[in-house]
Amino acid sequence: MTTIDKEYKIIPLHKRPDLIPDCCTLLNSEWPRSETARLKFLNVSCDEFPTCLILVDKEDRVLGHCKISLIPRLRHSCFIQSVIIDYQCRSQGLGSKLLRGAEEHVAKKGIKNVYLITKAFTKAKLKEKNTQCCGPPPPPMPNFQMPKFYDLGVITHRTHMVKKLSLQ
Repeated sequence: MTTIDKEYKIIPLHKRPDLIPDCCTLLNSEWPRSETARLKFLNVSCDEFPTCLILVDKEDRVLGHCKISLIPRLRHSCFIQSVIIDYQCRSQGLGSKLLRGAEEHVAKKGIKNVYLITKAFTKAKLKEKNTQCCGPPPPPMPNFQMPKFYDLGVITHRTHMVKKLSLQ
């Protein structure tokens, strides 16, 4: 468990199986799937990898989620996916807290490279959520090469970013 501050903490989901239904609801609020498929996705969380991390408040409400998986073809590397913060809690820095906690978690496990996998939002999706578009999307990262696991054809239409962790 990682304590971020007095109000929030990051917990591996498998340490709190009682929160799996709440996490399922959170993920399905953004990316609807059958409950069976979602539960299968969440129940793989374990001490090694894949690991689902959740951000909870002091009342144990699930406010955020991310899933971390190893990249078999890249040594000491993992990717983070399904990053979500509860819609009502966005724009408060909670996503940054969740990702910092995820970085700490993987660094303790000897991971040196972290790939973040996100879906891009379209203007139609933003309007659907009653939010305003805050400008054009950022330009692509310069000199960025797709990681080798991209060739597997499993991951498509995504934005890939990488961060090298310094183990302190």
